[in-house]
Order: sequence, then structure tokens, then C-alpha cells
Amino acid sequence: MNRRSVTIKFLAEKANMSFSTVAKALHDDPAINEKTREKIKKIAKEFNYRPNMLAKGLRNRKTKFIGMILNDLQSPFYSEIYKAIGDVLNKRGYTMLLADSCHDEELEQKNISTMISQGVEGIIISSVSEESQNIRLLLDEHVKVVFIDNHPSDVTINCVYVDHEKAARIGTEYLIQSGHRNILLLNGPAKLSSSQHFTEGYRKALGEHGIPVREEMIKYNQISIAETDAQFDAVFSGEDSIGRDDFTAVLAFSDVIAIGVYEAALQHGFSIPGRYSVVGYDNILATKYLNPALTTIHQPKEQTGIYSINLLLDQIEKNQDEHRQIILSPELIIRASVKDLSR
Repeated sequence: MNRRSVTIKFLAEKANMSFSTVAKALHDDPAINEKTREKIKKIAKEFNYRPNMLAKGLRNRKTKFIGMILNDLQSPFYSEIYKAIGDVLNKRGYTMLLADSCHDEELEQKNISTMISQGVEGIIISSVSEESQNIRLLLDEHVKVVFIDNHPSDVTINCVYVDHEKAARIGTEYLIQSGHRNILLLNGPAKLSSSQHFTEGYRKALGEHGIPVREEMIKYNQISIAETDAQFDAVFSGEDSIGRDDFTAVLAFSDVIAIGVYEAALQHGFSIPGRYSVVGYDNILATKYLNPALTTIHQPKEQTGIYSINLLLDQIEKNQDEHRQIILSPELIIRASVKDLSR
């Protein structure tokens, strides 16, 4: 059954009770005895009923609440985005509600439900997957929404998206032009659509230069310094499918992962870029202060935040119903972490 058809009227028919009795029971009105309340709540749970608090909030008042659901609130990448969004909201008199989905679709669904029940006027979300059922949930609930950091396959959405495939191609091609042919890809979680696009860009760049793709050179891990350090522990201890001499360069899906390579360099005594060249992705603030400064691929994070909140506020304040998809281009920032082997 379509969840949107499960209304109080529907539950009243199933329970053979009046609309007002069911409504009061769902709100724990003491005028309804406990046995009746339990019966109605059991039926509501059976049919997965959830009140559309968003619609209620918009009928009665403007809440001035904006929800933001991200995959990792600790990420410096996301922090720059929600800082830009927060600056706009503060000036416009809105309050931001933040939630962390931790790359978990079930938690993401709970976050969406919580945001709706809090009466947010709109949501900005970096969804766990481009094919997630949670995307359909948002559309079915008629939530005003903008997707960031990915591009769901449904064309009837608003999104602000950086071309991750292009970013990986830029980084891989730069390493190839610098004389590297054995390039280790340290990617994010395999289920992330952004990781999948990044892998595709890496594959295409190698293919265009006639370099065979070696599957063992593609690693999927959590985006963390500790996870990256552990990956190098496995390589240097001989417990991994590749050895320490199988690659000369690392392309990282995130600057956080790249910083993990720097940490591994301290632990295992290798030099950057002497032993391994490193290219990151994001261009977070800390990267230019590393030693050596990290060559990375810039994601326009502030632009992502500003574009996304303006798209959302256009829907809320101007009833803008045209769906717009903004694709931003990454840019290579050359610093000192890549050794030129072509000379």
C-alpha cells in the first residue's frame, strides 16, 4: 500500500471508529481510554502511519526551520558547506536543524522522518545513495528538497552536484602526466554513489592512456585517517593483496584520506613525495599547511552551500517549482606532494 494513502480517515475506517476518536488517540488524549488508544496505535503501526507534520506546519504557520541531513557532520568538507548555508539562513531569519546519517540508509530515513515531524519547511540532503528509497519518500511527501554531493537518477529533483568522475580523471591524468603508471586509488565506501563515480573517472583515465586497471589497486574504506593508516599497515605487513613496491602514487577520494597517508608516512618512515606521490580531493583548509603542501582537487564547497540554499529558499518563498540541477566543475590545485617521474 502507498504510505500516503494511510490517513487518519483510513485508520478510522479500519478501526470502525470516528475520525475524532482516532485523532485524539494518536495524540494520547486522556479522553480516550487506554485500551482504545492501544488498539488504534497498533493499527497505525501495522499500516506504517506517520502524520504529515510538514503539511500541518505549513497550513498553520511558517516554522522558519530548514533541515540539513549529511553523511558525516565531522567531515571538514561538509562543515564548509553547512557554514555557507548557515550564514545565509542567519541573515534570512531561519533556523537550521542538522542530522548525521553516517552513510546509513536506515538512519537517513529516521532523520528524514524526524525532520518532517519537526515541521521543517525544506531539506538539504546528501543522500547515502542515488537509488535510495529515501529519495522517493521525500518526493512522495512533497517535501521541498535540494540534493547535494550526488545526482539522484530521478530527473524531477533539485540538486547541486560536483562532477566526481571528472575530479578523478583530473587527478589520475595529472599523476600519469607526472610519470606515474601504478596508481593506488584510496576510495570511500563502495556503496556511496560519489565513490562509484570517482572510481569510474579513475578507470577511464587509465584506459585513455593504455594503462590496465588492476582491481587490487582500488581500495574502499571509511573516510578516516585511522582507516587509511590501517590500510597502509596491511600493505607494509604483507597482509594486503598489494605490496609496498606495487605503486608509486596515491589518488585519494578525500583530503581526510590523503592526510591518513601522511600519518602512515610518519608511522612507516616513508617520504612524500619521495616514496609516494599523493593527490587529494576536496581542498579543505588544512591541506595547504601540510608538509609538503598537498596537491588536491578543489570542490567548490562554499558555492555548493550557497547555490543549494538559494534553490531551496526559492521553492519556499517564491513557490518556485522549476527543477534545477547545477553541476559544478572541480579544479586541480598543484602544490608539492607529487614527484615528477617523467623527467
